[in-house]
Amino acid sequence: MLKISRLLVLAVLFDPFGEAAEATDIDAGVSAMLEQVQPAVVSIRTVSSGIFRSELLEDPNVRKVLGLPDEVFIVQTGATATGSGVVIDREGGYIVTSRHLVADADDVSVTLADGRVFQADRVGEDAPTDLAVVKINASKLAALKWGNSSDLKVGDFVAAVGSPFGLTQTATFGIVSGLGRSGLGADEYQDYIQTDAAINPGNSGGALVNVSGELIGIARGIAAPDQTSTGIGFAIPSNIVAQIVRELIAHGEFKRGWLGLSVTAATDAQDGSATEAPGLIVNELSCNSPAERHGVRLGDVIMALDDRAFPTESAFRNAISLLPANARITLDIRRGEASQKLNVTLSDSAAGRGASDQGSVVVEFPSASASLACAPSGAVLVDVALGSAAYSVGLRTGDYLTAINGKPPVSADQIGSVLEGTEGGASIDILRAGTAYRIDVQ
Repeated sequence: MLKISRLLVLAVLFDPFGEAAEATDIDAGVSAMLEQVQPAVVSIRTVSSGIFRSELLEDPNVRKVLGLPDEVFIVQTGATATGSGVVIDREGGYIVTSRHLVADADDVSVTLADGRVFQADRVGEDAPTDLAVVKINASKLAALKWGNSSDLKVGDFVAAVGSPFGLTQTATFGIVSGLGRSGLGADEYQDYIQTDAAINPGNSGGALVNVSGELIGIARGIAAPDQTSTGIGFAIPSNIVAQIVRELIAHGEFKRGWLGLSVTAATDAQDGSATEAPGLIVNELSCNSPAERHGVRLGDVIMALDDRAFPTESAFRNAISLLPANARITLDIRRGEASQKLNVTLSDSAAGRGASDQGSVVVEFPSASASLACAPSGAVLVDVALGSAAYSVGLRTGDYLTAINGKPPVSADQIGSVLEGTEGGASIDILRAGTAYRIDVQ
C-alpha cells in the first residue's frame, strides 16, 4: 500500500493534463500582454544624405589613382535605415526611439501596427544616451504605460518588441540577465539592463516590457561583433528614458548640469587592489568648475551625493548626468580624518566645459582662494621625453606639478625619486589646460 500511495502522489504531481492546463494559462497571459503592447510599438524608416566615408578613399594614393582632388568628396544620397520606436503619448503623438536612427535623416516615416504610415517631425535628441523623440499627427494611437525600472531584479521575465531586420511587430522573450551594465563603449552615459531576449539590428528604439506590459526599457543594441543576437542584449532603463524624454519634449534638448570632477575607486596602497571602503576619490578637478569653486579638492573622498552612496564610478557619473543645469546638490566629503558637507549648484554643461577648456592654454585662473591644484605654481615640466619615467606615469610637456603626496614639490631630486620609484607609492597632482589631475605612482 505504501508503494501505491507514493505512485498516486507522483501521478498527481506530474499529471500531464495539469501541466497542459497551466501552460495554456501562461500562453493566454503572454498573448494578452502582447495584444496590449504591440499596437504601441512602431517601425521607423529614415532616408538620409551625407558624405560617403571610406578608409580606402581617404588614402592619398588611392585618390590620386582615381583622380579625386583632396577637396572633392563623394556624397551618398538616399541611404535608408530601419528601426523601432515606442508611442509614449497617444494624444500628442510622441514616440521615443534611438538617436542614431534619426539624427541625420532627411526624412523620417513611421509605420503603425495597423499599417498606417505617417511622416514624423524630430522633436529632440540626446547624444550621450542615444535617445530621441519624434512626433506624428495621428488619431487612435496606443501608448505604453511607463514601468519602474528600479524595481527590476535579475531573473524577472521581460519581452522585447520591435522590428529586427525589418520584421515588424516581432516579440522575443527572456529574463533580466543583469542590471547596471556599463563600460560597453556605446554611449557616454551607461546604466543598461542586460537581457537574453533576442535583440537584433532593427530592434534599437523598440520596447522592453515587463509581465504587465509596462515599458521598462528602450532597446539599445547587442554586444556581438557580427551584429547577430547571442543572448546578450541591452536596454536603457525606463526611469532614465522618462527623464530625458520629458526634457526633449519640453525643450528639444536635455541641458545637463556640470559638476566638473571625475572620481575613481579607492585602491589599497599595498597591492593596488580596490578596497571595500565606501567612497570615491576625486582624481580630476576642472578649475573654475562648480565643484572646485564650492570647495572640492583633489584627493577628497565623496561619501554620498544627496545622502546617497554610490558603489562605482559609473553609478556616480550616471547620477550626475541626470541632473539638470542649476540643480543644487549636497556632497558628503571626507578629507583626511575630517568630514564635511558641501552645497554645490551645477552649471550648464556646455557653457561650463567651453569656459574651462580653451585648448592647451589656460587664460583664466580662480582667485587666490582657489585650491592648490588649480594655482599655476610649482615646477613646470618643460620637456617630457617619449619613453621617459615621467612619460610612463602620464606626465606631459607643459604640465604644472602642484603637489606630491598632497604637498608642494620641494626639489628636483624629490621629483626624480618619485618618478624612479625610490620613494615607494606616491600621488602626483598636476595642472593641465584648466583641469587638475591626480596621478598615482606605484
